[in-house]
Amino acid sequence: MRQKVRKYIVPLVLIILMPHLVNLATCTMMIDKQLREIPMAVYLGDNTDLTREIVRSFDENETFDVQYYVESIKEIETLMSEGKVQFGLAIPVNFTKDVKGAKAPTVDLVIDGSQLSLASFTKIRSSEILLTIKTGAMMSLYQGKFNISEHEALNTAMPISITTRLLGNPTRNYINFLLPGMMTALVQVGLAMNASAVFSRRERETFKQSFVRYLLNFSTLGFVSMLGIVAVQSVFFKTPIKGSLLQIILLTALFNLAVTAVSLAIASGLNNKVFASQVGALWFIPSSILSGYTWPLISMPDGIQRISHLMPFTYYGDTLRDLMLKGNSYVYGENLIKLMIIFAVASVAAFVLNTIRIRSGGGQHAEIND
Repeated sequence: MRQKVRKYIVPLVLIILMPHLVNLATCTMMIDKQLREIPMAVYLGDNTDLTREIVRSFDENETFDVQYYVESIKEIETLMSEGKVQFGLAIPVNFTKDVKGAKAPTVDLVIDGSQLSLASFTKIRSSEILLTIKTGAMMSLYQGKFNISEHEALNTAMPISITTRLLGNPTRNYINFLLPGMMTALVQVGLAMNASAVFSRRERETFKQSFVRYLLNFSTLGFVSMLGIVAVQSVFFKTPIKGSLLQIILLTALFNLAVTAVSLAIASGLNNKVFASQVGALWFIPSSILSGYTWPLISMPDGIQRISHLMPFTYYGDTLRDLMLKGNSYVYGENLIKLMIIFAVASVAAFVLNTIRIRSGGGQHAEIND
């Protein structure tokens, strides 16, 4: 019994304990949920009431923190290369005069493109601020020039009204978008490495008995860990779960069965547990990227897309996120079937690879009696 418990200490640490610690640390790190107080530099080529109001609008917004006033755009670029700012605002000479003369002056936004999440967020926020300021400036111009009402000035300044509805994740919460899938992907790596390593040992029981036992043991560990991660994110970090819990449970159970079956199939053709663990890691570590969870699958080359279709996470990560943020997934049933197919194919492959290994003189799996 002691030997049995000792055998599962490492899997418990790598499949349950470590992913949960990483999950807590990462969620805590991203507790603000949005990027805030991004350091920025300002070049005021035209120092007037209007331009100071523009700067004040940026500084009062929770996204930005004006830390430097510089003498040229080049200084903004220098500060950015030194890592002191991630955003810059440059207002040209004669800006206010050109606005009053309806000459449409240009405001330069300098964005650190080396950090795409930050670049995307600052571009959206800065555009919102400048659009508001632009509309106000144009309204004042039209009211003074044509002696019209505020309502008429607004309709003239904004002849087309645009309303944006951001569904699923309206607050642009990075925990909601990124972490449910990324943390469960971390569990699958620990699951794959441990299942491959342990199953590759020589055993005294039959291959079928060993396969079923390890399949149930490791898939259960992964299942408990993944649901625990989702629960922690929901309860303590307010990640929404809009979909059916039963659907999430079924999807997670099938995903873990598929991952475990593939891991055991890898180990079935190998004698060396270290090498089996390395092969398992090599297959599953890239899956969170190749699955389309962080970069859309439709934007990948055809060859990469074909590889991703062999990975269980392709049918789990986006589906889990859709269930949590949207409440449903239009490919839910289809992905359940694909996970079942991967599980079935991997199970058959495990028996075939084991047979080939035995016939080639590699021996067979036999578990040390518990």
